[in-house]
Amino acid sequence: MSKKIFSWMSAIVIVLLFPNCKVPYDPKIKSSKDHYLVVEGYINPEGTTNVKLSRTRNITWGDTAAYINELNAKVIIEDNNNSVYALSETGDGNYSGNYYLDPNAKYRLHIFTAENREYRSDFVPCKISPPIQEVGWKFNDKGDVQLFVNTADPNNQTHFYRWDYTETWEFHSEYFSKYIYDPTSNSVYPRTVPVFVCYRSRNSSSIILGSSLKLKEDVIHEAPVTLIPDHDKRISVLYSTIITQYALDSAGYNYWNAMKGNSQNIGSIFDPQPNQTIGNIHSITDSTETVIGYVGAGTTDQQRIFINNSSLPADWNLPPNCTEYTVPVDSLKFYFSSGTYIPYDEYPPNAFIPSGYLSASASCVDCTLSGSPIKPSFWP
Repeated sequence: MSKKIFSWMSAIVIVLLFPNCKVPYDPKIKSSKDHYLVVEGYINPEGTTNVKLSRTRNITWGDTAAYINELNAKVIIEDNNNSVYALSETGDGNYSGNYYLDPNAKYRLHIFTAENREYRSDFVPCKISPPIQEVGWKFNDKGDVQLFVNTADPNNQTHFYRWDYTETWEFHSEYFSKYIYDPTSNSVYPRTVPVFVCYRSRNSSSIILGSSLKLKEDVIHEAPVTLIPDHDKRISVLYSTIITQYALDSAGYNYWNAMKGNSQNIGSIFDPQPNQTIGNIHSITDSTETVIGYVGAGTTDQQRIFINNSSLPADWNLPPNCTEYTVPVDSLKFYFSSGTYIPYDEYPPNAFIPSGYLSASASCVDCTLSGSPIKPSFWP
């Protein structure tokens, strides 16, 4: 065997054996008993200010708590003219107040927790948000719906923007149910509360930022807000989102941009490494304590958009993926008692005395399993 062939065969053997040489990396993570205070809020001089107080938690096996809310705190807005405005606790760590404040003043939050710990944010100026010019949508090259926002400040003073949104959508069950099963009497009778039309809402969870600092004009054009994938059920009937725009100062923008890098842009070897994000809230009780959050101040602007399913391609809604059964009257308990299947019509159709009932899997019949039948006040 020549040396050249032997070298090639040796290289192939090494490549084949290489995957078996992997060694698991199981770093020891230092556990922390600290639950850092998290402050989420934006002081609004023209209406309602809401502040959310919570605590960080350790990620450990068996810890399923979604939030540690900071309850029974005293939260105050202070301005640089020594005026104070108290916020009222509204539940789940939320503190709110409705005030009309001087937009020329500077503001901060002052917090006293139930454990007698004191926190205070830095004074910040009020930033006046320009109006949103347009909330629009378009298809991308994959057929997804991309929502975007356009805005501009003719005075060239804003430059830094943040947006969040609350989306709501109407959706329908695959089948209109005329009947409901009563396990007590093991019988089917006419339904009085419809379960065909439902609504669902969800708040944005991503950090959405925009900056015009490097542009000649303070203009934001088609800043992406959220993406709705092709065939998504959210636009199966009617979809709406209301977008709120915040004007930020440079420190606030840098804070949110760092938070975005830590929470959304991590996952590959090319993404930035996590960094210590410094906000503008400090512990007065213990200067070494870590506090998370940045409290800004300023006006906001909102705009709502509706997207009707009729505006989308005819094949946007996918065919139903439902399990169907025709249930004889002597098998009602077997099929319906667990709630896995729900009757929706008699069999044969329009029979005065049916011999059975058409049924389908519960998720295809009862929309209240994933939504509310209560129509929102702003819905058309």
